[in-house]
Amino acid sequence: MIIYHLVVIIITLTSAFASLALKKSTTNGTIISIVTNKNLYIGGLLYVAAAFLNIWILKKLPYSVVVPLGSITYIWTMLIAYFFLKEKIGIGKIIGIFLIIAGVVCITV
Repeated sequence: MIIYHLVVIIITLTSAFASLALKKSTTNGTIISIVTNKNLYIGGLLYVAAAFLNIWILKKLPYSVVVPLGSITYIWTMLIAYFFLKEKIGIGKIIGIFLIIAGVVCITV
């Protein structure tokens, strides 16, 4: 059962990095530059991979567990934004992270 929870964590991490790739694909802002940017396709591929893993894991775990565990994506996204995009993390976001973690613990225990 623990392996399935690890797969959910991998799904959420994959989704967060997909978002980063899509963000990087928009750096120049023109449609041509976006369509020709490899990050657009990397992000799309990561989202598709996460979607297929999500479909598979839904066969193994209850829906009421898998979908709420998807909120872990928000934690990865914030950490990726901090480390890769140099965005600031305020106290409100830190409180939000702890609330997400508390919710995940309540659902999985």
